[in-house]
Amino acid sequence: MKGVAGFSGERLTQAREARGHTKKSLSDSVEISTTALADLENGKHLPREDTLARFVEVLAFPRGFFVRPAPKLSVGPVFWRKQAAEALRSQSRTEQRIRWAAEAFSVLEEMVSFGPLNLPDRSWLPHHWSAISDEQIERLAEQCRDEWGLGMHPIPDMTLALENIGIPVLCFDIESTKQYGYTDWIPEIGRPIVGVNSFECSWARQRFNLAHEFGHVLMHVKSASPAELRSPAIYKQIEDQAHRFAGALLFPRDAFVKEVGYVNLETFSALKQERGISIMAQITRAKQLGLCTADWAQGLFQQASKRGFRRPFGEPFDNAHELERPRMLRRAIDAIEDGSELLLSRLDASLQLPRTEAVALFGRSLSPSKANVFQLRPGR
Repeated sequence: MKGVAGFSGERLTQAREARGHTKKSLSDSVEISTTALADLENGKHLPREDTLARFVEVLAFPRGFFVRPAPKLSVGPVFWRKQAAEALRSQSRTEQRIRWAAEAFSVLEEMVSFGPLNLPDRSWLPHHWSAISDEQIERLAEQCRDEWGLGMHPIPDMTLALENIGIPVLCFDIESTKQYGYTDWIPEIGRPIVGVNSFECSWARQRFNLAHEFGHVLMHVKSASPAELRSPAIYKQIEDQAHRFAGALLFPRDAFVKEVGYVNLETFSALKQERGISIMAQITRAKQLGLCTADWAQGLFQQASKRGFRRPFGEPFDNAHELERPRMLRRAIDAIEDGSELLLSRLDASLQLPRTEAVALFGRSLSPSKANVFQLRPGR
């Protein structure tokens, strides 16, 4: 029996990793050897039609996904908020979704105009991230706020702020308490993709995670080497810089010093509602700006832990706001559908993603919405 013409081993790898399968678990599920599966993924052999049908059933991907060539996209190195073992197990799943988002952006860009990437000028910063000082991080955050016309005011929507300067934002649920956010620069689309994990994530944490990832975009994606990202000690320094930037972006120092009358949990709880930044992050900010000693901050952290603030949705007002939702890709798809359902069908045919994956990535499926579907009356 001949193998399936046009079969893409790379697509099989993508689907397997997106579903969280190891080669062993998938080969057992479709009743082939791990060696045979490896040969299929590496392009050494083509599957029989019945084997492909089992892949379609087990992985819940349409057949068309496996017989379309995967575009060449340079995904990685990805900046992850956590390098813990638990997070590592979910990272390959997320990397595939980053890849599909980049692929979708590339296809969408042929149909709609996203506008240019508009990052602030950083030519005044040191060339290498390790030479960037805390003062320069504060200035960089203030520069962003000035260019966005915010002054000292709160950022109403951190997700929209990034999308407005041309950065696609992803927000989907990955069942890992260690994977918070991620950033990757995709050369083929000429811009980064940033994202956050919505699993057990509050509104304030989501905003901080996005600001943190934006810090990586501005300071690290073009400067930090893959070897540096693999070093735990160096990676911690990179993360500390992004933390500092996130705090400065969400709550600039002049406003923080002015608005924090008393350095205590009650003050930070009240300010959280207005500023959209967690109590724990504000404790760190107070220590950074010299409003309290390290010992005082440690005492506040201990008080917060006793009150359960470190648990998911444990802080006051964690349930008071819904998560911010990305709009950029969804609105592009809405515009395509409004203009031509044929273009929407072309997009769907180009990506061949399961409905669940499309909804996770874009906030909607690639099928026509009910508003644009005409119901025909039955004949009399």
